[in-house]
Amino acid sequence: MKLMMTLQGDAPIDEIDAHLAAHAKVLESERFDPTEVATISATGDDAPVVEHTGSLLRAVWILDVASRAAAVELAQGAPGADATLEIREAFTPQDFGAPANAPAPPPPPPVKPGHHRYMALIRQDAIAESSQHPKPESMAMMDEYMTPLAAAGTILGGQGLKGSAKGTRVRRMAKQRFVVDGPFAESKELVGGYLIVQARSLDEAVDLIRPWLRIHRIGQGVPSSAIEVRRLT
Repeated sequence: MKLMMTLQGDAPIDEIDAHLAAHAKVLESERFDPTEVATISATGDDAPVVEHTGSLLRAVWILDVASRAAAVELAQGAPGADATLEIREAFTPQDFGAPANAPAPPPPPPVKPGHHRYMALIRQDAIAESSQHPKPESMAMMDEYMTPLAAAGTILGGQGLKGSAKGTRVRRMAKQRFVVDGPFAESKELVGGYLIVQARSLDEAVDLIRPWLRIHRIGQGVPSSAIEVRRLT
């Protein structure tokens, strides 16, 4: 099972990296640069607004584990305190009808000289949470948007996440562990999916990602959208 784990809080990332690598198959491990962050938001037909603020997310891991329960156990045993580890199930090609033996996607293209990697995290909302799968309109619009970017080697990765009913949060305070299963009420903090792109600057990454706002709003039928763009270290 493919799962995404995110970290908020002061837990030691190096030690969590080692813990996860020792007990699970880590497909991706990414950390955020705290100095390069922007949030793009729009409501209705208003022009998008860009603010140089973001969430408290510090790191993200994509794991291949036996079950969500196994991932929760990993989060409970991870080193550090005063942090929240959130676990979410990721969509797979099989969720959209691909055969079980479908070939793995090709490796991402190399990062070009003078470019950096940026992760764009689309924020989920209560309306979109009610739908477990992206709507066909949204998928068609995303295909049209991503095709030229992929051809240019700009897209380095991406993943859609299932609704928070398929998620768990492990809140840690000192030696205490609080396990909270979804769905989560704090919809503004939820991640609905992500893209990784390469760009020369944060401003360029924001320009690349900006069309995704309209695609999400129209394709999913939601009144507003917000995407957080973070540079990866």
